[in-house]
Amino acid sequence: MVATPSTAAGILDPDFLQSVVRQATYQCRADGSCFYLWDSEKERLSQVATHNLQHIPWDDGLLSRVMDTREAMTETCPDSSVSLAAPLIWQDAVRGVLIVFDGDVERTFRDRDMALLQSLADMTASVGQQNERLARMTAQFRTLHTIDVALTSSLESERVLNLILEKAAELVNAEHGSLRQLDPESGKLVLKAHYGDGWTPEKLAYTLRIGQGIARWVAEHRRPYLSPDVRNDPLNIVLFEDMRSSISVPLQYGLEDPSEPDSLLGVLLLESSRVAAFDQQDVELLEALAQEAVIAIQNASQHQKLLAEQERRLAAEKWAMMGQAATALAHRINNLIGIVPVSARETLRSLTRLELADSERLWIEANLERIERNARFVLKLSNALFKPFKDSGPAARLDVNHLLQEALEAADLPDKIEVGRAFEKNLPPVNCSLLLVDIFLELITNACKALQDSDQQQLHVRTRLDQDDAGAWIIAEIKDTGRGISPEQMTHLWNMFQQSENGLGFGLWWLRTFIERQGGSINCHSEPDKGSTFVVRLPAVVGRQSSI
Repeated sequence: MVATPSTAAGILDPDFLQSVVRQATYQCRADGSCFYLWDSEKERLSQVATHNLQHIPWDDGLLSRVMDTREAMTETCPDSSVSLAAPLIWQDAVRGVLIVFDGDVERTFRDRDMALLQSLADMTASVGQQNERLARMTAQFRTLHTIDVALTSSLESERVLNLILEKAAELVNAEHGSLRQLDPESGKLVLKAHYGDGWTPEKLAYTLRIGQGIARWVAEHRRPYLSPDVRNDPLNIVLFEDMRSSISVPLQYGLEDPSEPDSLLGVLLLESSRVAAFDQQDVELLEALAQEAVIAIQNASQHQKLLAEQERRLAAEKWAMMGQAATALAHRINNLIGIVPVSARETLRSLTRLELADSERLWIEANLERIERNARFVLKLSNALFKPFKDSGPAARLDVNHLLQEALEAADLPDKIEVGRAFEKNLPPVNCSLLLVDIFLELITNACKALQDSDQQQLHVRTRLDQDDAGAWIIAEIKDTGRGISPEQMTHLWNMFQQSENGLGFGLWWLRTFIERQGGSINCHSEPDKGSTFVVRLPAVVGRQSSI
């Protein structure tokens, strides 16, 4: 017996079904009638309505044949009654059987009776379809409301993206899905959230360029795409062999002009193992969800930017307070220690007026020289220690490309060093102290020192613009092909007292401290005998651009 896995009894109103069996009895001039609907939970036909019947004189074979053939038919029952049965069909599946009985064995149901009964069954199916559609729409709108509440309550970007995808899959009963965000720099659609089983590391790492697959079409045209059978769709890129249909919508803002090049945020794609699993109603629902999703993504992004700005402001306030304390402490130390070298030299000169044994004189001179040397070291140490915390001058809008160019010129690089420059044009400026050029000069100088014993003496300086949820960033990379840094040295690279060529070990610690004070960061990637790359990251001031 072929039947749909859905339960029809819960969709059709009992009073409506009762009116149907009364009409069936009347229209066919029969003695009585009965309605059976398929119950998927019990996996059988269940009686849902009868009219004018004390008992049910039907043969199970008749119901089975109607369900299997999907056609109306008549036969004589074992108790000598005559029956006529018609299938109830919707969504291309048999949902039940409408049957009438007559106790007169001589009664013959004609084509008119069969047409009337089938018409009643078809009318019931139409009502069932409409009720099912309304129930589905109601459930979907409830889901949309739930999604709206959930999205507005979260400001974490990763959680928002995963929630969007999860709820979208629930909304259209999808088994697989992905949410990809557009990387403006590379033009790739990068996977940010995934749904369903079978996501291997290779599939998770797979990125789509605009120009590849269904997501490409959606990204280029800024329109939804419905694929009823992906196996026969030339646009489809197969990631999951068992998926048969897909639906995809763009995530974009500025719907009044979706053709704007910066309006696309990403693409939402859902898949099913069933052919033609999605329809136009699903497209409309996902478009509604996409609008809510874009708002949620923008809110989360803005929240991240505000948090980053707060952190930068708090850091600036912290450094300002530390700078005041450092300045006062350094001044105090200089006053106390600064006089020691002068006093030591004056005392040395006074020794000539004293009558001392040569051994005594030599002992005093040695101690005074040691006192003077140690005092000068303490002063040098104090200046180096407090330098990052002191006021480095007013911040200004600086062009990183120009500063790097100045640093390269000031470094007076040897001719044997091959210098490569890759400055991205039209970079926005950074709001930073003028000491930034000294930072770049220090990094370039260190790179040159690392190249002294290298066969290939290459220095590469690169700039680019990067963006994330926290905002826009200027990236400056200084890369050398020198001796590199060992893993053991890397663990202590940024330590305050890490030994360096100047003997104090403040160089890289001071660089890092200064850059962090400006709201940025610095990192190093290095391999022994392959070279090192220092990456400086500073917040960009959006609105102005570099001329280089």
